[in-house]
Amino acid sequence: MRNEDGNTDRLLAHYRRFLGEQHRVYDGEVEQEPPRPYDLVEYRLPEPGVSAWITNGLRMQPISTLRAQELFCFLRDSQRVTAGTLTAMAADAVLGQMTGLEYDDVVKHDSPLIEGTRIHGVVAYPNPVFGTDFDLVDDRVSRLQLQIITLIPVTPTEIEFVAEEGADALWDVFRDNDIDILDINRAPAL
Repeated sequence: MRNEDGNTDRLLAHYRRFLGEQHRVYDGEVEQEPPRPYDLVEYRLPEPGVSAWITNGLRMQPISTLRAQELFCFLRDSQRVTAGTLTAMAADAVLGQMTGLEYDDVVKHDSPLIEGTRIHGVVAYPNPVFGTDFDLVDDRVSRLQLQIITLIPVTPTEIEFVAEEGADALWDVFRDNDIDILDINRAPAL
């Protein structure tokens, strides 16, 4: 894992607290095509059978944002590759614009991102499982101030809804309709 800013040990401790031990690190310069200035780190949470992916190194890029950021996506373990793909897609969009994500921001495509699904993008949202204890890393000793942005896969109608009503309103729809946000094969919430 990249350690260019000297904070890798602190981040690993933070991630371990919520996600357990790393499953694998995908080196952005060696294992990703085209080479990228960030790594992808995979975690597997046996309960409830979830694969979680987080960028490592995005925080060190000269992107315009209030706090340094890393991006996080988690899906059912059977969809683990897709979670990594969505994380990389959003990170590449951030690097392409050189602007970080804010909550409610949507990274979208005109066609489905994953063949056979209705998922056309992701919405940036506070982590719905771990909350702000996971989302914000603020260590005054090491001067690490980091925001972890969770990416929730969304359909075209959900993207339109976020543009009109905001991501909090979409989250209410997910909750009220018992939508499994960890499954990219789910039906649209709207």
